[in-house]
Amino acid sequence: MEVVATDTNMRSVLQYAVDYLQVRHIIVCGHYDCGGIKAACSVKDHALPLESWLSGIRDVYRLHQEELDAIDCPDERHKRMVELNVIEQCLNLFKTSDIQRRRRYTASRPEEFGCALPRIHAMVFSPGDGILRRLNVDYKKHLGDAIDVYHLYDDDPLLDETTQEEVI
Repeated sequence: MEVVATDTNMRSVLQYAVDYLQVRHIIVCGHYDCGGIKAACSVKDHALPLESWLSGIRDVYRLHQEELDAIDCPDERHKRMVELNVIEQCLNLFKTSDIQRRRRYTASRPEEFGCALPRIHAMVFSPGDGILRRLNVDYKKHLGDAIDVYHLYDDDPLLDETTQEEVI
């Protein structure tokens, strides 16, 4: 799954899920041995429209190139790239106005919702052993200094250290 802010289809589904269905949890799940990740990491022009979709994955590689290039084993590098892509897509969800607006609303009503919702879960499926793994993500750390650029609401608990466990 790629969370692209300009993808009207994805944004429509997200808005419907968050505003009308009031989903409480969103799972972003990647999988090891992913052909899309392998294609994006290859030196090959896959032509449009696939090439446009792969460029987002290449951006993930660019953002984490130092970490990825330090991994000698191609299989382990691929696995880490899958994980980093899932994390980046979770961050892309957090950056949307739909998610921020709903989290702000639910966080302001703890007696009704208990915590800020929806919660976003980063997961990776391993076809080799059939195990679905949860990635432990510190969203505040990953957004870092850029939070001022993407953060639309001052009172989102994403920034509150005391609610960090509720976020992930």
